[in-house]
Amino acid sequence: MGGLISFIHAGWASLVYFSDNGSTAIEIALKMAFRKFCVDHETLLEFSEGRDEKKHIVVKVLALRGSYHGDTLGAMEAQAPLPYTGFLQQPWYTGKGLFLDPPTDILFNGAWNLSLLEFFAEIVPEEYGTFSTRDEIFDKSRDTSTLATTYLAYVSKQLQEYSGNTQSAHVGALIIIQTTILLRWLIVSAVIHGAGGMHMVDPLFQRVLVNECRNRKIPVIFDEVFTGFWRLGVETPAELLGCKPDIACYAKLMTGGMIPLAVTLATDALFDSFSGDPKLQALLHGHSYSAHAMGCATAAKAIEWFKDPETNHNIIPQGGILRELWDEELVQQISCHSAVQRVVVIGTLFALELKVDASNSTYASLYVKSLLQLLREDGIFMRPLGNVVYLMCGPCTSPEICRELLSKLYIRFGEFNRV
Repeated sequence: MGGLISFIHAGWASLVYFSDNGSTAIEIALKMAFRKFCVDHETLLEFSEGRDEKKHIVVKVLALRGSYHGDTLGAMEAQAPLPYTGFLQQPWYTGKGLFLDPPTDILFNGAWNLSLLEFFAEIVPEEYGTFSTRDEIFDKSRDTSTLATTYLAYVSKQLQEYSGNTQSAHVGALIIIQTTILLRWLIVSAVIHGAGGMHMVDPLFQRVLVNECRNRKIPVIFDEVFTGFWRLGVETPAELLGCKPDIACYAKLMTGGMIPLAVTLATDALFDSFSGDPKLQALLHGHSYSAHAMGCATAAKAIEWFKDPETNHNIIPQGGILRELWDEELVQQISCHSAVQRVVVIGTLFALELKVDASNSTYASLYVKSLLQLLREDGIFMRPLGNVVYLMCGPCTSPEICRELLSKLYIRFGEFNRV
């Protein structure tokens, strides 16, 4: 446990709660965050023993529209409406949260661009501009920009209005996917143009969101189930964002994708929120196979394998980051294609969104079916997200293999586009 804490987060966390999958790790994180919020804001006093009347208090999450946190019932409540939360999938769904539409960064026509919401319409493009490299997007010097001030005004306004309209409801936790890769399907937003795909949320917006929640004593959860362990080119995307959470969740690449295991990391302050004499004050949560031997052994080996330059030739020891895996020239060519809406490329992930009409932009769309069949002839099996196709390699996959995958995709994409 100590090795996992020191390896992942350089000291901010002190405790690990083991579970069996990412979705349940999120539910554990929500329990932790809500308790910490109640302790900090003294709402638990309303529920002390011996009181006949108890004030009705509701705690909800603050999350980003398009975020996906899992398929268990509690995790689904922490996300805005998606195809997964529809009546056919989850008749109980209500969506217990304040959900914000975030600004996103996209690669289009060879340049990184920022897509803003209508709320930010007064900011002229010259004030935030385009970015020649992805690294510029993560530059913390942006924290003093006009855009950062506007982001703060937007977040504060949303939280203030929510608190004013719902006197008995409180935002008890912020949950975000680091650098967030959002899966979007027909989100109601002029910026999105009714299209679906993987979007990278502006890291500046996320830093503003985290800092404002901290100022309001709202616990911060980083959902790194998908993005952790070098998925986005770094051990933890918190390194890219430049701020730390109160709670973080991991799974998937933690065991190299070989066996189910998940962890929820937390601070001592979170642990102290559950201390006390009554048993019901403890964190009463458990799984039959928590921290099972096979999963822990696999995770230990996978983490060691990813970190060692002898076994992972992609790792740059000086910074603990991955070298660029996707060929820049090919990525630029694809992003400039007339049929491409946007490209997201970071770490082990490459995603491509095609320009389509509204009828083909939903999650259930079969628009790219023929493209997938062409790629299968090349031995490439992909899962589409509506009009979005994406490639994911492993942290140890060679750039040569990634280039081969992109080359085949580009060739087949041209054939598909002519049909």
